[in-house]
Amino acid sequence: MIPRKRLLGGAALVAVGGLTTFALGHVHVSFGNQAQAAPAVGMQPALPPPSPAQVADARAFSRTFAQVAEQLKPSVVAIKVEKGGGPATMHRMHRGHGMQQNPFEGTPFERFFGFGSPDDEGGMEMPKQVGAGSGFVIDARGYILTNNHVVDGADVIKVRFADGREVPAKVTGTDPRTDLAVIKVEAPNLVPAKLGDSEKLLVGEWVIAIGNPFGFDHTVTVGVISAKGRYGLGDGKQYEDYLQTDAAINPGNSGGPLVSLDGEVIGINTAIKGIGTMIGFAIPSAMARPIADQLIATGHVRRPYLGILMQDVTPELSAGLGAGAPQKGALVGQVEPTSPAAKAGVQPGDVITSVDGQSVDGSKAVQKAVLSKKVDDRVALKVWRSGKEIALSATAIEHPGDAGEKKADGAGDATGGKGRLGLELQTLTPPLAERLGVGEGARGAVVTGVREGAPAA
Repeated sequence: MIPRKRLLGGAALVAVGGLTTFALGHVHVSFGNQAQAAPAVGMQPALPPPSPAQVADARAFSRTFAQVAEQLKPSVVAIKVEKGGGPATMHRMHRGHGMQQNPFEGTPFERFFGFGSPDDEGGMEMPKQVGAGSGFVIDARGYILTNNHVVDGADVIKVRFADGREVPAKVTGTDPRTDLAVIKVEAPNLVPAKLGDSEKLLVGEWVIAIGNPFGFDHTVTVGVISAKGRYGLGDGKQYEDYLQTDAAINPGNSGGPLVSLDGEVIGINTAIKGIGTMIGFAIPSAMARPIADQLIATGHVRRPYLGILMQDVTPELSAGLGAGAPQKGALVGQVEPTSPAAKAGVQPGDVITSVDGQSVDGSKAVQKAVLSKKVDDRVALKVWRSGKEIALSATAIEHPGDAGEKKADGAGDATGGKGRLGLELQTLTPPLAERLGVGEGARGAVVTGVREGAPAA
């Protein structure tokens, strides 16, 4: 009997021999008469190399970005802010005086939870909050445009230019409703950036974002305008009409410019939809320009106001309004008493079809048209009511303030509350019930709006 070990060795030898034979045969084929045969299909490049002319064209195009970025370089700044800090002491209170005693009293953790003894002079020092953002010079006198959320609550603001200069800045004015702010520095030889017209932008156009992401000064990214007129990103208390771009925007880009190939600022980079998603948003220059002008002139914003709560007309709403009802427009859900709209004769159930002769396709278009006006300007409205088109005229007044803004021009909840369900409601009045065809004597509330992503939606 052949030993088992030899069998295994023989098998191994045969296998190696087989490989050797195959290899020798393969060498014979490869280096024989067929050695000069063409490579297998797919090995050759599918396209020829780019011609010198093509390379020159591509390089010229890429240099356009470089030239635009270089022109904006003196105007773009990095902003650093400090806020808070100082002592954080909450003295222990004796039981029986309406305050709860420190639950960590007498333990090693007592001083870490903001409590001190009645004899403490200071207590634990809380660290300062440090933040960063971007901005750009809009006036040679030292005015810089940025986001409100970059400088909101800041105790110290410092601005750093591309040439290394770092100077202190002070807030000139802020507008939380548009998340814009203007700060001012005292420095010579400032180069203002030019604000362009965002209304002329087309979806798909190239744009350049410049800013201070993650503290990397004057970072340049390139993309296109992905969409216009985006909204629904905030809590419903802000005026939103964002440009969307895939130019990379990250934390620290806030307040920096979004620039066209003409070298004009057409947006202020403001928000992102998650880090690394390539979905960023910028406030259009058409909205920012009048806000910045007012902040520089007076330190605050006087916003036009008509006093209308409205929603987009949908096919379902149009069908419910009766024969001949507009397919597009803004359905008036509520008119504030004594407001300009009320004085002009606007009624709940009206459908606004045009503002100043320009047709509107929804409530955001009406809001945008009104916000483009000034206080005391006349606003021409056309409304559809009970099968007829009616021309009305209102005079815009100054916005009554935050309490009114929750109800004005579709900006918030008609109930004046926080709208946890995300519903905008209006009392069902007899005239509105008649227009909606719900029957005489019906009672209830009409849903005039539903916030995207809310529980009600």
